[in-house]
Amino acid sequence: MLHLDLATLTLLGALQALLLAPLLLVATRAYTGVARTSLRIWGVVLLLQALGWVLAALRGQVSDWLSIVLSNGVLIASYAETARALRLLLGVPPRRRLLAAIGLVIWLGIAWFGVVQPDYRMRVYLAALMVAAYSALLFCPLRHALRPGGSIAQRVMLLVLVAAALAWCLRLHELIAGTVTAPGLLLATPGNVANVIYGAVEPVFASIGFLLMYNEAAQADLRRLARTDPLTGTLNRLALEEAQERLLRDSGHAHAALMLDADHFKAINDRFGHAGGDRVLAALARCIAARLRPGDVLGRVGGEEFVVLLPRTGLAAAAALAEQLRAHVAALPLAFEGVAQPVTVSIGVAGGDPAGCAAGALITRADRALYEAKRAGRNRVVVAAADAGFPA
Repeated sequence: MLHLDLATLTLLGALQALLLAPLLLVATRAYTGVARTSLRIWGVVLLLQALGWVLAALRGQVSDWLSIVLSNGVLIASYAETARALRLLLGVPPRRRLLAAIGLVIWLGIAWFGVVQPDYRMRVYLAALMVAAYSALLFCPLRHALRPGGSIAQRVMLLVLVAAALAWCLRLHELIAGTVTAPGLLLATPGNVANVIYGAVEPVFASIGFLLMYNEAAQADLRRLARTDPLTGTLNRLALEEAQERLLRDSGHAHAALMLDADHFKAINDRFGHAGGDRVLAALARCIAARLRPGDVLGRVGGEEFVVLLPRTGLAAAAALAEQLRAHVAALPLAFEGVAQPVTVSIGVAGGDPAGCAAGALITRADRALYEAKRAGRNRVVVAAADAGFPA
């Protein structure tokens, strides 16, 4: 019967990580973007963990330079790369230099107390400090998962971090309480057993967490693409309809809508081609978006027409914003082939209380006002006639 001591458990954990690494790297070949980079880093992390745990399991059979200095260096590198991969997947700055600096300082300290001035307690304290630092850099972007409706995948990663913290706390408690009779990772104390078991199962649970997070990110990208106009980055018709429905549910408050249309856009297309027209539309979208408030909604309904939904906005405020947008667009510094090309917009404004209104009624009235602005000569703002006297 196989005697499962800590060295054996450590080797089994290393074997598990070694088997997972190529599977993960092969399975994610079709992935793209940051997610692919993150998962490939995690595949390398698994290889580093396997090497580090093998060297740790050979403590007493190989030199301290291998079983302590090199082993801890490899494992520290795996922790640093884990933090980098997760931060990349979460869309936050990877802080690679900070991660490397923390790892280098801790590794130098462990090397000193492992070979020059052997001190098992100090090595454990330094390793615990490293785990705490890297965990803190991960907990900050992951903490949002604790909110109601938070990411299930991110909660899995949080559980992995919590398990690591509990295992290390138990190991530190043993050292502080003085219950450890002899130094060494492979001594069968509760703290060491907890850390070795955690090290054996962590590759599986962390890999599951990584894949779940990738899946969530991919689904979010698909939802975003299905609701985004690819040229301007604004909302498309589907997303605008959803925004209108949300506006209708917020009854009892004044809301407004703007309908904007680029003047003489066909002439721009005819003169500068569709590439020139696309450039104008993208510039218009940026100009409009830069002057909206958080919560305002900008979308493109087709061609050169844009819609702005203004939640909880009175008619006077909406008309004032429309005039500001008209003036800013007229001042856009657009040029084609070295020749300045002025661009103007006509804007229709409508406002009202959504209670009892049909979906899209606000935009329909704004569209009628836009038609009046076009007919009156363009480059102007017109408020929907039905809104005359609406309280600002």
